[in-house]
Amino acid sequence: MTLHERLGDRHNHLNALRLALASLVVLGHAWPLTGADGPSLELLSDVAVNGFFVLSGYLIAESRVRTRLMPYFWRRFLRIYPAFLVSLLVVAAIFAPLAAAIEGTSFDLASAAGFVLNNADLRISQWGVDGTLTRVPAPDSWNGSLWTLFYEALAYVLLGLVLSLAVAARHARWVLPALFLLVLVLRALAEGPLDVTSHLFLHGARLVGYFLAGAAVWAWARTWRPTWVHVAGAAVVYGVLTDLGWADLYGQLPLAVLLLGLGAAPSDNWTTRTDLSYGVYIYAYPVQQLLVLLGTASWGVAVNSLLVLLLTLPLALLSWTLVEKPALRAKAWLDPRDRPDRRVPSPDAADASSTVREGRRPD
Repeated sequence: MTLHERLGDRHNHLNALRLALASLVVLGHAWPLTGADGPSLELLSDVAVNGFFVLSGYLIAESRVRTRLMPYFWRRFLRIYPAFLVSLLVVAAIFAPLAAAIEGTSFDLASAAGFVLNNADLRISQWGVDGTLTRVPAPDSWNGSLWTLFYEALAYVLLGLVLSLAVAARHARWVLPALFLLVLVLRALAEGPLDVTSHLFLHGARLVGYFLAGAAVWAWARTWRPTWVHVAGAAVVYGVLTDLGWADLYGQLPLAVLLLGLGAAPSDNWTTRTDLSYGVYIYAYPVQQLLVLLGTASWGVAVNSLLVLLLTLPLALLSWTLVEKPALRAKAWLDPRDRPDRRVPSPDAADASSTVREGRRPD
C-alpha cells in the first residue's frame, strides 16, 4: 500500500505518535523547569516540536487539496485557536491564583487579564502573571510551549496560499519539494554567512522547513510505498546527522520519512478515536510549573515528568471532549456543501480515483 492509502483513515499510529511527541516535550522541559543538574535531554523537546511540524505538514497539505481556501482557513482556526484560548483562560483564572496562594502573594487580576488579551493573537508577548512563579527555576513563565503555535499558523497560511495557485496544485509533487529546498537553503544561509539575528525569521525558517518537509512527503504519498527498511534507513541517517550536529539544519526529510513511516503502521486502539496530543502540549508546561512550585523538583526528573503526564492527561481529555471536538463540529458552518464523500485530487493528476472521507482526522 502507498503512504496515502495507509494514512487515508484513522486506523494508523499518527495520533499515538503525536501523543508520544508531546510526552517527549514534557521530558525535555523537565531539566530547565526543575533546575536539575547534570546531562539533560532538553534537546528532546526541540526534536519533538520538529516532529509535530512534520506530521502537521503532511496532514494539512492533504486537508488543503480537498477544501476550498476559506473553509480551509476556518478549519485550521477551529483546530488550534479555541483550545489555545481556553488554555490561556485556565492559566489566568485557575493556575495563576493557585500559584499566588501557594507563594503567599497577592493575585494581580489586571496582569492575569493581560496574559489572556496580550497573547490572544497567538504571538506570546506576556509570559507570566505578576506575583506568580517567583520561586521556581524558570520564573515568570506560565506556558513556554505556546510560542510555536504562531509559526504553525504561518505555515497554514503559506501552504494554503501556495496551493491556491492552480499551477502549484497541479504540480504539487515538484512545487512542494522545491519550496522545502528553498526554505532549507535560506535557513542555512541565514544561520551561516548572512548571520541573521531575527528570531522571527530563524524560528520561522526552522519550523516552516519541517512543516514543508512533511508536505513534500505528502506530494509523493501516492507513489511511495513505505517499508521498515525505509524507516530504519531514515532512523540511521537522522542518527548520524544528530551525532554530527547537523540534524536540526538538514534532518527534515529523514525525520519526515521516519515519523510518517512509523505513523503509517496499522492500528485500531483508543488513540485512533481520541487525540490527546494537543491538550498535553498546551497544558503540560503550566502543570510542570505548578508542581515545581509545590516542591516536586527534588523528586527527580523521571518522577516529576511521570507525575506531570498523569496530571496533564485528564486535562487533555477534557480539552478534547469539551473544546476541541465540539469546535471541529463547526467545520461545516462555512461550507455546508463540503460533503464527507468529496473526491480528493492527486497532487499531479486530475484523474485520481481514491476518495478520503473528510472529518476522519482532526487536522
